[in-house]
Amino acid sequence: MTIAAILDSISQHRFATYKSSVFNGASEEECLGIYLWNKQLAGAFLPALQIIEVSLRNAICAAKRRHEETLIEQRAPAADWPALKSIIDDQWFVTVMTERNNRDSWRAVEAAKSQLRKDGKPLTTENLIAKLTFGFWVSMVNRDYSNGRASYLHLWPHLVPEVFPNALDKKQGTPLSVNRISSDLRDINTLRNRLSHHEPLWRSDRTYCVEQAINKVVRDYHKCLDVIRWINPSNLKLLSIIENTQKMSELCDPHALWKNKKLPSGLPDIPRTSGDDWLASALLETRHLGAIISLDTAKGFAMIRSEKDGIKFIAQAGNFAGRLNAYTVGDRVTFEPENKSAGRHPVASAIKPA
Repeated sequence: MTIAAILDSISQHRFATYKSSVFNGASEEECLGIYLWNKQLAGAFLPALQIIEVSLRNAICAAKRRHEETLIEQRAPAADWPALKSIIDDQWFVTVMTERNNRDSWRAVEAAKSQLRKDGKPLTTENLIAKLTFGFWVSMVNRDYSNGRASYLHLWPHLVPEVFPNALDKKQGTPLSVNRISSDLRDINTLRNRLSHHEPLWRSDRTYCVEQAINKVVRDYHKCLDVIRWINPSNLKLLSIIENTQKMSELCDPHALWKNKKLPSGLPDIPRTSGDDWLASALLETRHLGAIISLDTAKGFAMIRSEKDGIKFIAQAGNFAGRLNAYTVGDRVTFEPENKSAGRHPVASAIKPA
């Protein structure tokens, strides 16, 4: 009953993919194990994809600004540099896109603006860069934005050495073309979309056997490593610190797939996890013990010094259990610290007698 209930919640249509002949007629239990293996692959891909997304958008924007500053230094007297650099359009990726010249990018920009407004955040350059999708930044790496093509935006090939300083042909040592870089980035964006939609990461139309399924995953992860290196090879160390590439290697061992296929056989005997029990065991104690060091009932607040870190907290009357005039200077209390400040002091809330 346990296996059937899980399969129903996943949906038989989605689960049918895992009954592929690639896995030699796997049983429903084994297919569930392959599904779990795919989930672990997704978890291993995620740090690499996040590094690519953040480093790509930042590299493009930084390179564009450096290029504009270089042009100013080449064309204008030094005395004019500060004034001219101060008016560089750092939101070029917003201002150049119109519904007429690039409808898809324009709609992506408008969606990002709308979401920021909904979140109550200002339309700053940093917020817009972060809110725009990975697909938007991938679309910027396109020969359409090469000199002589799109009249409203020129990025390539002059920014390639700045954005992708290590994108070199491994045999000849020559810079890779924008087309080649763009192709790999589009593949990675497709991978990211498949991951976000919970699709099988091992699947391709030509996959015939397990070894090919695993090799697809290996090649996709290698592509991620290559792109990270093209932009900034130091970022590869971030994956090393968390042993992410080692984890991916382990998952791409056929034994790991076999092991995952066998895991669901013990499901009926595994007790269900109690969310409440887990929460109670995992939550950490955050309350502070402290003493009231000053009290002003007329103004409705008190000051409490924490015994944990010696910091003084401001406490409004409404945050005390009971009436404020029931407390006196020197009383010991417990409270929940909050980062929001009132003036120069953090706030104490949910205050109770110790």
